[in-house]
Amino acid sequence: MNENSLYEHQKACARTRGSAVLIAPTGSGKTESALLWACTQSAGNRPVPRLFYTLPYQASMNAMYDRLNSKAFPGQVGLEHSRSTLALYRRWLDEDYTPQQAARAARWGKNLARLSYFPVRVLSPYQILKAPYRLKGYEALLSDFFNAVFILDEVHAYEAGRLAMILGTVKYLREQFGARFFVMSATLPGLLRARLADVLGEHTSIRATPELFARFRRHRLQLMDGNLLTDGWLARIGEAALSGQSVLVCCNTVKRTQQVYDEMRRRLQGNAQIVLLHGRFNGKDRLAKEKTIQATTGTQSSERKPIVLVATQVVEVSLDIDLDVIYTDPAPLEALIQRFGRINRRRLKEWAPVCVFTEPADGQGVYEDDLVQAALAVLTKNADQMIDEERISDWLDEVYQRPIAERWNQAYQRTHDEFEGACLLTLRAFNSHAQLEEAFYRAFDSVEVLPAALEPIYQQLMEDEPLEASQLLVPLRWGQFFRLRADGRACKVKPNWPWVVEATYSNELGLVFE
Repeated sequence: MNENSLYEHQKACARTRGSAVLIAPTGSGKTESALLWACTQSAGNRPVPRLFYTLPYQASMNAMYDRLNSKAFPGQVGLEHSRSTLALYRRWLDEDYTPQQAARAARWGKNLARLSYFPVRVLSPYQILKAPYRLKGYEALLSDFFNAVFILDEVHAYEAGRLAMILGTVKYLREQFGARFFVMSATLPGLLRARLADVLGEHTSIRATPELFARFRRHRLQLMDGNLLTDGWLARIGEAALSGQSVLVCCNTVKRTQQVYDEMRRRLQGNAQIVLLHGRFNGKDRLAKEKTIQATTGTQSSERKPIVLVATQVVEVSLDIDLDVIYTDPAPLEALIQRFGRINRRRLKEWAPVCVFTEPADGQGVYEDDLVQAALAVLTKNADQMIDEERISDWLDEVYQRPIAERWNQAYQRTHDEFEGACLLTLRAFNSHAQLEEAFYRAFDSVEVLPAALEPIYQQLMEDEPLEASQLLVPLRWGQFFRLRADGRACKVKPNWPWVVEATYSNELGLVFE
């Protein structure tokens, strides 16, 4: 990388020793900034022993693994999340391995990651939390963290309670293990910056220049009165697709994305490619969809073409894609800003419209109602204007006022105190705790279920190649699973078998709850 081609904030990151916080526009090279910072942390001739790159979602972890493994650190990157073996398996299949060869290579890669072989690891913060929750082998995990450097990408994505546990662990590792941290985001409200200042201790704050923020003005905000699912607005979205634009439709719930997908398919009649992406697809179908999305909308793709992408918030974080226009449900402001970051990312146009509907104005069971309403109030004052990303932090501070700030701080502090007392203050070697381990899996792991219609295929594949069979499982949050089980729609066919659920499944719509 030529130093003359670097932005000022990237140069600052390359000069910074110790922990740092970066605020810069989406698409302005924050990942490169973080890697420059990580390389600077070496002491004399002693390289950094480990680099941990954390992200909130599996799709973004898989994409970052590919990016780092192919360009920055070939052959030195491990991938760790609950479905990483499956992700690695699919990648080896793409390299023309047989299923048996791909399975062996994937399991080998997973085992090497568990044995701390790779100096660079892409993972979720929940993998790091296995140490304070004292899961099996936590002593080795803590040893790995000694003097390591951590990149925390998109910390805005975690709700207050989970963030309290993550940041509590950050402070513990900084104080007890000499770890250093790089936190980066395009959106950080003041109350979160204050928490970061506490856990990071002495650190450097880095911010992109006002001139760069001005250069990255690329979105014009449009508020759309009403609900995305009404007939008139669906017709407008269809017209945008037929005009040759790449359109992102973002909904807050899986059910709404499925409804939009059905409507777009009916209206467009095969005249535009439509892809549906959400968290209730099995591994095989989701990875295929992600591959299609990267090929058709990826900023570096040579196969770009118009597409209608209908998705939940899984598109918000670290997917390097670029579409022409977005139509989105109302959501908390930081979520909306991340969604906007998938539009006009390469800045080939002077500006692109980002369209936010005013209804439904509640959180739809996904977000707090008042966060959505506060975001709409801020957007109303700035409608029909270009979005100045330098002002986003001010917008967020408008949102996080009483009583929202009080509730957020109370939830954060309550969880922090409970986590510190139960996990951090009692953390000792050779002191595993079965109840803490169970609590971890209930809090941070999803349960994988098998749609009843896929059970015959699953049984056959289990006999030939179990890893291929695992691609048919669909992740569900525990709350969703418990509701299905309470309704008598989930059962165990036999021991060591996944839960089988009575729900419709297709590779187009995913798992559908009637």
